[in-house]
Amino acid sequence: MRVIILDIDGTLMDTNYLHVEAWAQAFATVGYHVPRAAIHRQIGKGSQLLIDNFVQDKAMGKRVDDLHGEFFAHMQPQSYPLPDAKELLTTLSARELACWLATSAKPAELQYYVEQLEVAETIAGVISSQDVEQAKPAPDLFELTLYRAGCRPEEGIVVGDTVWDIQAANGCGLRTVAVLTGGGFSRRELEEAGAIAVYQDCAELLAAGFPERLDTRLMATTDAHKTGELGDMTR
Repeated sequence: MRVIILDIDGTLMDTNYLHVEAWAQAFATVGYHVPRAAIHRQIGKGSQLLIDNFVQDKAMGKRVDDLHGEFFAHMQPQSYPLPDAKELLTTLSARELACWLATSAKPAELQYYVEQLEVAETIAGVISSQDVEQAKPAPDLFELTLYRAGCRPEEGIVVGDTVWDIQAANGCGLRTVAVLTGGGFSRRELEEAGAIAVYQDCAELLAAGFPERLDTRLMATTDAHKTGELGDMTR
């Protein structure tokens, strides 16, 4: 393992519920009262894909997107790093692992996150929805990250919080570990989508010795499958 690709919203920053509220207010402003629970399940997708689930009129959808940006800009200062998110990034960088941020977040939001996470000098790069034609769950974000990192899929791993992260990673041959801090999906849903491990948050991920111990565990799982002696290897 030499490249770690990390989602931001719901994985490193506590922003998902703020996004839900910003979207709910945006939809309500144009006359659509969308249940917040339904919006929450769509967080992590690109904005247009999220909007298309609830509004088909393109002009109305553009208005909703603009309103979300305005509402979220006021809410963003209420966000903060999730447990041990900064420590995880610092630790990975100290181990000479290249950390890339790959997110559906808009460029206007990214500078604040980089400042809050204190990673301007340590991350290898940032890929946002502006850099690709299609946002998650399409694999474009991760494909571009692999290209810029000069990394093969088997040399990298994704850390995310939604099934959209996992689907995007699956689309380009990357493995994914998931955290539950996004709040939109259960452990079972994340595992069924293809996450190879699920943790409560970045603190548990860090305490588990990620990624070295994960590699060791996966090798043990593979060997156990081969010998027919697979025990309980899951968290």
